[in-house]
Amino acid sequence: MATRPNHGGPHGRAQAPRRGAQPPMTPMIDVTFQLLLFFLLTCEFRESEGNLPSSLPPGTVPVGPVAPPPLPDPIQIRVRPSADRASACYQVTGAAAMIRNPGELFWHLKARQEQLGSADAPVVILPDGPVPWESVVQAFNQAVRAHYTKIGFGRQTL
Repeated sequence: MATRPNHGGPHGRAQAPRRGAQPPMTPMIDVTFQLLLFFLLTCEFRESEGNLPSSLPPGTVPVGPVAPPPLPDPIQIRVRPSADRASACYQVTGAAAMIRNPGELFWHLKARQEQLGSADAPVVILPDGPVPWESVVQAFNQAVRAHYTKIGFGRQTL
């Protein structure tokens, strides 16, 4: 009996080499280029949104850069121990004499406020040495009572 040459299959058919399932690439490339062309032709380029065109009334245009208004010098309240160390006295910058009680401090701060024309001047409370905490709090309370808005504490000096 003569042997038949094996051409690959059990039924005598030759087998084609197997390839993985791949979609056709040509239509996908065509669609991609059509979308690219569509977006390039329909795209609108805009100016960046940062500057708005506007006009000011004549005579109000500042020349050169506008400088912020200068900040007023802070009002410093030094809280110093009195002779008996049980209470304190207050020394305010610009005041000629020591202030002995919180009521006087309030009236001095109100007078300074009227002199400056606003309550925007910063107030800095500086305790000097071993003063009672109550005296420092009284200085803060009187500044609040005088309607100052920027009140802070400085470091204790020795």
